[in-house]
Amino acid sequence: MMDRNASQPDNQDRSTALQVRTNRAYQQNPVVSYLASLGSKDSRRVQKTALDQIAFAISNGVIDDCLQFPWEKLDYGTVTAVKAWLDDKYAPATVNRYLCAVRRVIKEAWRHHLISAEEYQRATDVSSVSAGRLPTGRELDTSEIRHLIEACLHDESNPTLGIRDAAIISLMYSSGLRRSEVVTLDIDDLDLKHGELRVIGKRNKERKAFLAEGAIRAIEKWIALRGNDPGPLFYSVNKGGNIVKYRSKRQTDQDQDAGTSPKQIIARLSDQTIYHVIDKRALEAGLVKKTTPHDMRRTFVSDLLDVGVDLATVSKMAGHEDTNTTKRYDRRSSRVMQDAVNKLDVPYPKD
Repeated sequence: MMDRNASQPDNQDRSTALQVRTNRAYQQNPVVSYLASLGSKDSRRVQKTALDQIAFAISNGVIDDCLQFPWEKLDYGTVTAVKAWLDDKYAPATVNRYLCAVRRVIKEAWRHHLISAEEYQRATDVSSVSAGRLPTGRELDTSEIRHLIEACLHDESNPTLGIRDAAIISLMYSSGLRRSEVVTLDIDDLDLKHGELRVIGKRNKERKAFLAEGAIRAIEKWIALRGNDPGPLFYSVNKGGNIVKYRSKRQTDQDQDAGTSPKQIIARLSDQTIYHVIDKRALEAGLVKKTTPHDMRRTFVSDLLDVGVDLATVSKMAGHEDTNTTKRYDRRSSRVMQDAVNKLDVPYPKD
């Protein structure tokens, strides 16, 4: 990706330098410092993957672990080339997320005294990609939400799993939670008497969310099976319909070599499990269009705006820091324009 002009010795030296692995202590590694500053495990995982891809590309396939890449060697030209490479592969929002990670790591390199302030400023003086795109995903209508819940409750092969999944779907639509927020919920975060729950969102920010009556009924039915013991609100359910509250922690090669017995840890659901729940139940419900967990959140925002809740309140309920983010979920203007077009009389003959 980063072919440079071979006739320039300084460029050739830099290209070689970008293929030399570094093995720094964790407390001196700019990537470790950057990832530690992120507010959630999911964000750290996503950005670590992005940095791994960039390190692999810049080093021409030599370095596949961003922790071993010499980020302090990046200059303005290289970061600009990274931007161009990303722009050919990804949507603008993804390009900007990757560039943000690169800038932040270079800043951490400056903080660790690996580069000068001037070198940091020059290397990061690369503008983001500007592009207005409609948000991906879709909104579900009321019948689709109903079909999803019915598909769960009609799960004859595993009724316990169906009741759990119906509670998850009802909760996500009622409260607009991100899937990462669903899996971090504990039973102590619930106040079913007042229809409230405590949510820890992005950057570890806490907010209060609320439950519609239907969602309260769905959660009560799940808790009747789960029990009121402290711990995650949602647990795994095995094929036999048994609720699994503990599982064996995956062992490392070192653990296996040492003959260490697997440790028992709480069987909290993962983000990916929530994705599979929605995907599976959408298929069973016969939904034609692709449906994702974020579509539940988009539907929550859109439906609140449709019934006249003001933008600032909806933004707060969704846990958005900026109302502009909430506006991107608002498709009401599109429906108004569609209604306007339908009033036009195109004189094409009918069959």
